[in-house]
Amino acid sequence: MSATGTADDNRSLTRLAGTIIIMVSVGLVAGRIALVTRLLEPALVRKATDPGFSPPWPSNRPEPTPFISSNDKSRWATVRALTENGTFVVARRNLPMVRATALLPLFQTTWHGALASAGAAHRLRLAADSGFLFEEEAWRTVDRVLDPATLEYYSSKPPLLPVLVAGLVKPLEPLLGWKISTHPFEVTRLVLVLVNLLPWWLYLVVFRDLLDRLPAGDGTRLVVLAAAGMGTLVHPFLIVFNNHNPGTFAVLFAMACLTRVWLAPAEKPAGALWHLLAGLCAGFAVTCELPAMSFAGLAGLALFLKAPGKAVAAFAPGVAVPMLALVACNVAALGRLRPAYAEFGGPWYMYEGSSWYDPGRLKRGIDWARLNLGESVGAYAVHLTVGHHGLFSLTPFFLLAIPGAWMAHRERKRDSRWGLLALLGHMAWILTVVLLAFYLLKSDNYGGNSCGARWLQWLTPLLLVSALPAVDRLMSSRTGRWIVLFLLAVSVTSATAGSGNPWRRPWLYDGMKWFGWPGYE
Repeated sequence: MSATGTADDNRSLTRLAGTIIIMVSVGLVAGRIALVTRLLEPALVRKATDPGFSPPWPSNRPEPTPFISSNDKSRWATVRALTENGTFVVARRNLPMVRATALLPLFQTTWHGALASAGAAHRLRLAADSGFLFEEEAWRTVDRVLDPATLEYYSSKPPLLPVLVAGLVKPLEPLLGWKISTHPFEVTRLVLVLVNLLPWWLYLVVFRDLLDRLPAGDGTRLVVLAAAGMGTLVHPFLIVFNNHNPGTFAVLFAMACLTRVWLAPAEKPAGALWHLLAGLCAGFAVTCELPAMSFAGLAGLALFLKAPGKAVAAFAPGVAVPMLALVACNVAALGRLRPAYAEFGGPWYMYEGSSWYDPGRLKRGIDWARLNLGESVGAYAVHLTVGHHGLFSLTPFFLLAIPGAWMAHRERKRDSRWGLLALLGHMAWILTVVLLAFYLLKSDNYGGNSCGARWLQWLTPLLLVSALPAVDRLMSSRTGRWIVLFLLAVSVTSATAGSGNPWRRPWLYDGMKWFGWPGYE
C-alpha cells in the first residue's frame, strides 16, 4: 500500500471514529428523551410521618408527568398559557378573598383568637388561588412570581425561549389534535427533539469541524470530541426544557463563526455574513445566560481587531437582534422592561405562599446554603470550583484547559491556527475567572438542586477547545494517555450520574455525605 493510501485510510478511519462518537452521543440522548418522565426517588424524600425539611413521600399515587422539576415546569407553564389561553399569566390570586380576609384578625378580642383567625385567613387566601398552576398537581412549581399590582402569577423565567417554543407547540393542535394540557408526553418529547436533540447533533458536528481547523493530532481530536459528546454536564440537561443548553450551543456556534473569520486568508477575507452570524449567536447566548454578555464583548473585540468595519456593521447589529427580541417579549409579558427575576428579594418573590417567603421558620437545603446555614464565601468558592458542585471536580477534563491555554499562548506566533487557539484560550480563562467571581458575589446556592453548577455550563466549548494542546502533549506518551483517559472517565461519570434527572444532587455531594460531611439538609 502506498504512503498516500495509508494517509487516506487513516483520515477515513478517523472520520468514521468521529462519526461514531457523534451518533452514539446523539443516540444516548434520544433514548432518554423517548422515555422522559419524572421519577420519585425514595432516598431523596422522607416518610410523611418523619420530621424534616425535605419533601415528604406522597400519600397517593402522583400523576405521571414529563416535567422533571419546578424549573422546567415554570417554562412549560408559560408555553401552555400562551398556546391555550393567549396570555403570559399562569395563575391568579383572588383579590376579593384577599380583601375579605385582610381584617379578620382585627375582630378578635384575644391574642390567640387573632392568631387563629390570621392562620385561617392565610389558608383561605392560598386555597382561593386559581389556575392550572395550583389546580393540577403535575404543574405545581415554586418558580413563579406574583405581580403585587395585579395579583397575577407569571413564570420567573425570561419569556423569550417559552415564546419560541410556543410557536412550535401552537400548530400541533390543528395538525395532530395535541395540546400540552391533554397530551403532555407527546408534546414535550417532540419539542425536546426539536429544541434539544437536533441542536445537540448540530453542536457536535460543528464542534468536530472546529477541532479539524485547529492544530492537534487525530487522536487528540477524537478524545476531545468524546469529552464534548459524553463527558460534560451539557449532557444531563438535554432531557429538560432549559436555558443552559441553547446558551451553550450558541457560544459554540459563535466560536465557529469567529474561526471562519480568523482563519480566512488575507487575500480572501470572510464576508460580513460570518460576522452577522457570530453576532446573532453571541446575542442569543446573552438572552439565555446574561453573564454571556462578557463573551459577546470579547468576541466582538476580537472581530473588531480583525475587521473593524464588518464588526461594527454586522456583528454589533447581530448581537442586538436577539436582545431586543428578549426585551420585546418581556414587555409583552409584564408590560415593562425590567425582567421578573430582577425582583428577587422584593414583593414579586416575597409574597404569601411563596417558597422564598416563610417568616419565623429557618429553611434548610442547598437553596439556603449561605443565607440560613451560614456557609462562608471561602467554602462556597471551594465547592463551586473543586468541591461538591465544582467546575473542575465534576468535570476534571477541564483542568487540561489550564496548561493548554498557556501552551497555545507560547505558540501563538507560529501560524494563524495557533493564534486562534491562543485567542480562544485567553477568552476561556478570562471568562472563567469573571464568571466565578460574578457568582461568588451574586449567588448563594450553586444553582439549586442540580447535578452541577449549571450557570457555568456555557463555558464548556471554550474550556474543551483550550485543552487541545495539553491533551495533544499528553497523548504522545503512555502515562499521558492514561492521565487523559482517567480525567475523561471521571467527567463521563458526572455526566452519566445526572443523565436520568439533571435536577438532583451531584454524585460528589452524596459521596461527601457518605464520608461524614453534614450536607445542607
